[in-house]
Parts: sequence; structure tokens; C-alpha cells
Amino acid sequence: MSTGNLLDDYLSRAELASELGVVTRTISRYENQPDGLPSVLIGGRKLYRLQSVRKWIEQRERCPNPRRAS
Repeated sequence: MSTGNLLDDYLSRAELASELGVVTRTISRYENQPDGLPSVLIGGRKLYRLQSVRKWIEQRERCPNPRRAS
């Protein structure tokens, strides 16, 4: 049996905002976008799973325009 905290892989809105260097309102806006930031509501608290947040960020990665002159 694991001795770790069940919610070790989750961050609160304030913790996620701090980690990303944005305010909590920005996190709310990210959630409300089409294909927004995934979250879960547990005990009245909104939490964000680190793995899901990383995947969400990776999906927004863009490559520079290859036709654009350097």
C-alpha cells in the first residue's frame, strides 16, 4: 500500500497559477477556452492533474513558420 498522499499529482488553482507565472483569473480563462484546461472538482475544490496540464500545454506547442525568412 502506498504511503503517499492521494492528491500528490494535483495542484490547486492558486498553485497552478504560481507555477505558470499567471494570476488565478488567467487559469479560469484557460478553462473556458474551447478544448480548455482540464480540471476536476473534489470536495468543492477545483484541482488540476499535473499530467493533464502538461499534455494541455504540449497540445498548444507551435512550430515556427518554415516559409518565414530568419
